[in-house]
Amino acid sequence: MKQLCALIVCSCLAAPVTAQPALGARAGSIGGRVIRPDGIPQPEAEVLAATRGANGRLRPSPWRTRTAFAGRYEIAGVPAGRYLVLVRVVGGDAPMQGRPLATLFPGVATTEPGTAVEVLPGVPLEGVDIWLLPSPRRFQVAGRVVDDEGRDIQNVSVEFGPPRGRADSVWTVTEPGGLFTLSGVPPGPVVLRARAEGPSGPLIGVASTELAIESVQDLRIVVRDPGRVRGRVRAPGGTALPEGVRLSLVPTILRPSALYPPEPVAPDAEGRFELAGGAGEHDIRVEGVPANWAVRRVQLESATNGPPTVWLTPGRTVEDVLVEIGPAPGSSRSTR
Repeated sequence: MKQLCALIVCSCLAAPVTAQPALGARAGSIGGRVIRPDGIPQPEAEVLAATRGANGRLRPSPWRTRTAFAGRYEIAGVPAGRYLVLVRVVGGDAPMQGRPLATLFPGVATTEPGTAVEVLPGVPLEGVDIWLLPSPRRFQVAGRVVDDEGRDIQNVSVEFGPPRGRADSVWTVTEPGGLFTLSGVPPGPVVLRARAEGPSGPLIGVASTELAIESVQDLRIVVRDPGRVRGRVRAPGGTALPEGVRLSLVPTILRPSALYPPEPVAPDAEGRFELAGGAGEHDIRVEGVPANWAVRRVQLESATNGPPTVWLTPGRTVEDVLVEIGPAPGSSRSTR
């Protein structure tokens, strides 16, 4: 009996010691709001801290909660560390029209990396707001189009879209001083191309930004004189060029919108041409050739490029560019 009593007493004394966290491991919390794609707070959504395993899969943790009627949540008792914040609504794992999908902070699919948040010991982490998919939050991008030489600019417009994609939106600037505000811009990386008219002709500028948590309020796009390309287009064996041949420059960082397509230029009788573009990498496009023809090579400064591309610097001209066109390799179609 004495041994049994001693065992019970020891167990009672030991329990609080093992359950109480060490002083340096006091828990923190994660709090914020969950908002539906239409901007309405999402109640009764499960919000939990998660990590990723070595295989890249999400590993849910025991620290979780549900959102209140106003979309507010607070996950209490979270040990210090870095976590992904995952939101799941009832039925969110099964896609259905109008039903929000499982979403990682700050508003990306669970197949994306997400943004990890850091919980500090004993400190509440606030403002971790999550906009649910499939229609992510839209942002505003405000800024100014300027000319670094102090020239007056007019007829300003801004194209924007995802990097390497097509400019799917165009905004005409009507505010004085080149001020602009773009609405409804999706999250993620965005490339913006500004066009304007200066005293001596067209001006072009390119900038990029990253939209994740907040709208951008002071983005600056500097417009400058276009870069140019001068050169000659040549057919196989020096034969005459097909009638109707036209060349143009197509920017690759942001493909042109339908409102501002590339301007094709006809070469002269000797095949010489001059093209104007913006800044950065451009494709050289050739139109008006037989269906099975293509750009076979582009030679810049005695060096042969693989793809038909050229790099432009504002206000400067790339000289002596040779563009060779002819039947595409492996083509067996007639060129008549």
